[in-house]
Amino acid sequence: MTDLASSLAQMRGAWLTGGSAIEHCPDTWRSIVECEDEPALVALAGHAASVLFRPAPATPLAVRPLLPRLGLRVILETERARFRRVLAHKTGAVTGHAVTSFMAARGFAPHPADWLPSPGNDETAEVFTPWLDWVRGEPEAPPDLAMTLETYDSFPFASRCAALAARRRSDPDAARAIIAAKARTEPAERRNKLVAILETKLSVDDGEFLASLATDRSERVQELARTLLARLGRVSGEDALATELAAMMTLGKIGLLRRRSRVTMTPLKTSAQEARRRELLGRVSLKSLSDALGATDTQLLEASPVGKADVLGAFARMIAKTGSDAACERLLELVLEDKEFPLAEALALVRRRRTAQARAVAPRILQRDDRFFATTLAFVGPVGEVTLAALTASPSFSALLRAMETARGAEDAKRTEATRLVESGLDRLGVLASPEAASEIMARLAAMGLSAADPKLDMLQLNAALIPETRP
Repeated sequence: MTDLASSLAQMRGAWLTGGSAIEHCPDTWRSIVECEDEPALVALAGHAASVLFRPAPATPLAVRPLLPRLGLRVILETERARFRRVLAHKTGAVTGHAVTSFMAARGFAPHPADWLPSPGNDETAEVFTPWLDWVRGEPEAPPDLAMTLETYDSFPFASRCAALAARRRSDPDAARAIIAAKARTEPAERRNKLVAILETKLSVDDGEFLASLATDRSERVQELARTLLARLGRVSGEDALATELAAMMTLGKIGLLRRRSRVTMTPLKTSAQEARRRELLGRVSLKSLSDALGATDTQLLEASPVGKADVLGAFARMIAKTGSDAACERLLELVLEDKEFPLAEALALVRRRRTAQARAVAPRILQRDDRFFATTLAFVGPVGEVTLAALTASPSFSALLRAMETARGAEDAKRTEATRLVESGLDRLGVLASPEAASEIMARLAAMGLSAADPKLDMLQLNAALIPETRP
């Protein structure tokens, strides 16, 4: 083997200098290679180098289990190249997480050779949890194993959180008991994720455990516990801050009969005062503010609040952080009814809504979305179910068509910006539209002169190809 390695090195040296390597090859090769058949010698050398001299791994090889199977169909071979282009398309309008979540909602998974979740990506759709555990090198959870106090340690962490979240939805008390018993044994980051599961079906029964976290080793866990307690109306030490904040707004009556209360963000004299109000809205809970104003949470949300956009956004974030589910639902309903309220400032409220509820308001959000579907995608997520009628009636669709016209004939600077807006809008359409809507939109764009092979249509093309099994 040493002689062969030496011969190969001499042959490579001969080729690098432009000469023949016949005289340097092993004797056994000369008998089967004609004097002038240098290509055959190259083939023999290449085969020998790749088969007989494989590089040794830097570290010992570890046997890994097979990639877990998901309850999803893998996309067809014909769509894999398009999926890879979509992931590589860096417009910033649609993330890889949005694309894979859209596919999972349709009942499809990418081919694992094209995409696997990043080990540190906790936003991965729940259906990909087994893959996330696999890339982290954690053992797969036993099939059909129920999450109990006794089986807790049998689950890898991502699957453990998914199983606990499912248990919380079906049996809140049992899930809380498991978290209370096991959370303290986990590192701070994991402990925070386990406590966050209690957001689902939060109730007064959770109060005792959350209060016990006031002395937790992690400040993040302490803050999360205080936030969840605030949603239950259990706050302390905020009276002075709440009184200061209440002095910066008024609670008056509106309507013909003066029966409804409305919060007004009183204009302040200096920018420092405005900054202080926004800071207080981030520190005071809804319950403390209501008490300081001498009202109930319900009275504060009888009508849409008024004020500057940034202050309204801070108020919405306070409700989303410390208000009950009912308070979040009420404020979001007010925002959707009030065309004067800056819709983008209410985005924090959406996180508290269940996915089905978010999808239900999609047509109403589209009616006010003129940001090339950016607001709609932020509010409802990559649902892939929005109808053609709702999409084409949106101001964003009109803006998209105008941008396409500009991209055709405007001067260079305007054409570049218009092209970017068109690409972003089409990508967002691709994860919002139903498959029927995606096909129809592509037909309309083709009639306007956009080629079906244009890369800007990749997300719409992928959408139209992924038909759920429930549809004919």
